[in-house]
Amino acid sequence: MAQNHDYYHDLLKRLCKVQNISPRKPRFEYIDDFVIIHVKNHLKEGVDLECFKILDLIQRTIVPLGIKFNQQLYLYPNGDRLDRVAITFNKSDYVLLNKKLEKGEV
Repeated sequence: MAQNHDYYHDLLKRLCKVQNISPRKPRFEYIDDFVIIHVKNHLKEGVDLECFKILDLIQRTIVPLGIKFNQQLYLYPNGDRLDRVAITFNKSDYVLLNKKLEKGEV
């Protein structure tokens, strides 16, 4: 990532620790003009509670700041089982998010 510090990455990892969720569960990926947060579902049926809590943390921290993102569900082939959820930001929106966090506009 082009900027020096990823404040949202740190915030989400800290919030996971507070919720007793492994901070390694949300996985960040930086690809060209996109930032993607992957959250893996480990249940064979339904959505595991940790996955749901992480998605809730993302919603509660991003939506009030007015940052745009997309949420995509990935299912296993030939079934209704959820594999993972990907939260995707345009890099410019993610940079804006980090600037708001750095300035304390939360």
